[in-house]
Order: sequence, then C-alpha cells, then structure tokens
Amino acid sequence: MEGQVPPLQTSQELLKNLNNNQDASPAVDLVHLQHWFIRILNEELRKFNDFYSDEEEEFVILLQELKERIERIKEKSSKDGVFTSESEFSEEMMDIRRDLVTIHGKMVLLINYSSLNFAGLIKILKKYDKRTGGLLCLPFTQLALRQPFFRTEPLTRLVHECEANLELLTPLEAEVVEFHNHNTQDLSNPPLSTTTNILDETSANLGEETVDLYRGTLAAMRAIQGLQKASSTCNPLSFSSLYKSKDDESTGAVTAENSASNSPATLQNEDDPNQDNAPLV
Repeated sequence: MEGQVPPLQTSQELLKNLNNNQDASPAVDLVHLQHWFIRILNEELRKFNDFYSDEEEEFVILLQELKERIERIKEKSSKDGVFTSESEFSEEMMDIRRDLVTIHGKMVLLINYSSLNFAGLIKILKKYDKRTGGLLCLPFTQLALRQPFFRTEPLTRLVHECEANLELLTPLEAEVVEFHNHNTQDLSNPPLSTTTNILDETSANLGEETVDLYRGTLAAMRAIQGLQKASSTCNPLSFSSLYKSKDDESTGAVTAENSASNSPATLQNEDDPNQDNAPLV
C-alpha cells in the first residue's frame, strides 16, 4: 500500500514556495493563492477518496469469496454443521485462514493510513494558516471529516466480520505448532525494535506479500507514534487529541465515531447532508 496513498506532497511543496515568495514579495495576492491552494487540496482529497473506495470495494469482494469457500468446505466435510478434525487441518482450510489474516491486515492498514492522511492534512492546513494569517484549517477539516476516506465504519465492520470468521475457523484441538507459555510476555504494544527483530527472523518463512504487509504496518506504527507527540497548543483537531482514545473497541484508527468530530466544540455545521463530498471553494 506504500506508494499508493496520495502523500499530499503537492500541498507541502506549495507551502515551501509560499514561504520563499513571501520573503521576496510581501504583497502576495492571498485571495488568488487561497483559491489555488484549496483547488490542490480538493484534488488530492479526490484521489485518496477514489483509492480508499476502490480498496474497500475489493475487500468486500474478497471477503465474500472467502465466505463462499468456507461454506463449500462446510457442506463437503462438516458433520452437523461442525467442522471435522480432518477438514480443520486440510490444506484448503489453512489457505483460507492465511487469506483471512492477510485481508484483515490490509484492512487495518488502510484504516490507519486513512488516519495518517487526515493528520497530514491538518498539519498542512495549520502551516498554511500560520504563514498566511488565514482561517482555512477549521472549515476544510470539517469538510475532510465528511469524506468517504474518513468514514471508516463500513470497513471496520468488515474487519470485525473477518475476525469472526477467523474465530469460527480456529481449531478446537491443538495444532502442530505450540506456543510456550513460560516465554510469553505482554505483546499488546511491543517496542518497534522488538517488532523489527521479529520481522528479520521470520521474513524468510513468510510469503513476500505478508512481509510487505508487515513492513507497511511498521511504517504506519512509526508515523502514528510520531504524530501522537503532545502538541504545544491545545487543539481538539490535533492528531494526539483525536487518537487519544485507546479503550474504544475499534482498530485503533481515527474514525468518525471515535474522533473529536462528535464534540460540539469541534463541528458546528455538520447538519447539512448535502455538504458531503462537496469541495471547499
């Protein structure tokens, strides 16, 4: 997924050029500049919305295909609706489990990349307002909160559905690979150094697609940790504020459900449904 998500680079380059131009010529036409800047942001939002929607649609199709494969195995080799021991450990069933794990990882990664793009957008808008004295951050953030790429609830439901299918397919009997309890530790939030070592040790035994997915997850974790640093100012739209809730039963990403967008102090104008997907002009 790395390299496919629009990185808002055009907006960042514009901000750098803006700073240089202001030093040379203070009398910049800010109205013209703001229209230009908004047009660039709208275009990049459109690109990411298209990318996110295409990925989400593909996940729906892939998950449905896996569910149909599960039903076929259940019809062929189950007894009274319960998988037999032979079918649980069949090669086809192992392939289905592996595919479910891969799709699950990709969906979680897409949700987190959605949050990262939202955070990057906020940082760019704050820089623009700081350098121009404008007030673009709040209205454009309100627009972004209503974009398809930020409304991740359908994708989150797919993640939970995928987890339910994985739980259904988990064998009741012990599998060949056993885990040693005497070496277990709390892995809910492992340090990145440990995670990187695990990747180095296991990459030889994993498929290339799985390794790429794992590397992408590590990159997202590093970016999220960097964005979670406390802000010097109190801002309900900062990434650290939006990402603060860790007890929410979600995949850990910022969504329309667990974000500050539900706070009355954050949004004032979200009652108009016709404003969804509308560009800011």
